[in-house]
Amino acid sequence: MKICKLATLAIVVSVIAGCGGGASSPSAPNPAPNPAPNPAPAPVQLGTAGIFSVSYGGFSGVYTLLDDGTFSGLHFINSGALAGHPHATLLASNSVDAPQPIAWANFIDDVAQVGAQEPAGSFGRTFDASGLRVSIKGSMGRFTAAAIAQRTYGAGDTRTLYGDPLLPATLAGTYSGVLRTAGIQTPIANISGALIDPAGNFTASAINCTFAGKMVQHGKTGVFDIQVGTSGANCKLPSTLKGITTPLSVQSNLPELGIQLNSADNAISAVFIVSKS
Repeated sequence: MKICKLATLAIVVSVIAGCGGGASSPSAPNPAPNPAPNPAPAPVQLGTAGIFSVSYGGFSGVYTLLDDGTFSGLHFINSGALAGHPHATLLASNSVDAPQPIAWANFIDDVAQVGAQEPAGSFGRTFDASGLRVSIKGSMGRFTAAAIAQRTYGAGDTRTLYGDPLLPATLAGTYSGVLRTAGIQTPIANISGALIDPAGNFTASAINCTFAGKMVQHGKTGVFDIQVGTSGANCKLPSTLKGITTPLSVQSNLPELGIQLNSADNAISAVFIVSKS
């Protein structure tokens, strides 16, 4: 009887196993999940104001764009020679697709090395997710460029010239460099002994003119609004010039500045490119 019971139990177990009721076979491993896609790069956040470097190939530019619509540019050729100063108060609707007329002092390196006002200048700027795009047009053609970051103090320095203002002690000192003018038929002049004191007072002498003015920080930015009075019996410049001072670089606490001055009618410009010594 015991043998019969064991035989019967074996048959039952066999039947259950054949029906899938016994030990199950190893299941197939779950497929590995697909890797998560790389996140899309964050859009460039430049705001709508700042100091930017642009390159047009044959020449480069440093453009200051302020929150009140002020546009003031400096063009350079041949590794640093000043070539032009475009400027305007831009409309809110201004863009690369809707440019507007601008004043543009061209510092033409002819025999006399005097500057002239560009008669047909226009400029547009657009901020979008790719950064800043600009377009400038004049008698020599139309040029486009872009910037994806603010201009910094120098190579390897993350401080921006717009967002990290110079300390008064760093700004103050004696400066030398060059002065270019447009509209008064006066050639390039070397500058030495220009002074900026800790309060932002600016003085200089060149081209038969004495300059005396005041630089005031534009809001909390690294840019300075400036108004200068000129004097001198043979000075060809108007008695009052206004504009901005843009820091171009700061190396070893020695700033290089672009002091950009214009007459009220934008017919005359005077631009200093000077470095602290």
